Amino acid sequence: MAEPFSSLSKTDLVKLLEIYDLSLQVRDQKEFKTVLKKIQELIPSSLIACGLVKINSLNEVKKMLKIINHSFPSDLIAFYLQQKYQKADPVVKTALRLRGNIVRRTEIFRYFQDNFRSQYLKDASDISLHTGLSFGIVEEKTYRASLFSFCDKEIEKSPRHETILNGLKYPLHLALLNCSHPQEVEKPAKESPQALTARELEILKWIMDGKTNWEISCILKISEATVKFHLKNIFLKLDVQNRCQAVATAFHRRLLSL
Repeated sequence: MAEPFSSLSKTDLVKLLEIYDLSLQVRDQKEFKTVLKKIQELIPSSLIACGLVKINSLNEVKKMLKIINHSFPSDLIAFYLQQKYQKADPVVKTALRLRGNIVRRTEIFRYFQDNFRSQYLKDASDISLHTGLSFGIVEEKTYRASLFSFCDKEIEKSPRHETILNGLKYPLHLALLNCSHPQEVEKPAKESPQALTARELEILKWIMDGKTNWEISCILKISEATVKFHLKNIFLKLDVQNRCQAVATAFHRRLLSL
């Protein structure tokens, strides 16, 4: 895993890898909710909900494809959808704009003192809806995005919780796609993925172990520029934007194993 995960305990890392692997094996909503339950056992997250949406080029939600409510009050979710708040929700807008970065809900709502906040939060402050961590993963080619919210009065208090979610966000995105129906996912026709070379797979394995480009260059006795060249090819072949996505996608395609 990447360097920030060195701050986690060995117990946390073992559980994180377990959830990571389980996420990549999800095939239906029941299995997906099992993953979410394990996350609740690892970090304080009493309220969890996520959704798959279609967006436009301005990062605006055009259509809700799927929503999975794990532990939010059902009437609150119904009210949210009835009022089409996903189109105005500042957390959603910020998560889509930041693309994969963790959003702290208290920071967002601090700057959005509007009708959305007053209506949506007036009956929910006692369940800590305004405190939590959210993120959105955007697929550039398909204009699909997954949105996840983990709310709890304790979740923003420790950087450990954000670190763990950073390690799980891409596997969770893939898990949500895997338990969505084909008509919801609307996968575009595309060419067969290019195979990774033996060297590219070797570099991916070292990335999974948390090695930096410089460390990989020393291990493989190649220049750091060559490592970066291979990484660029890996990203292109896997259609990803960064190292975390590359490892998650490689697991998903069973190119890597724990």
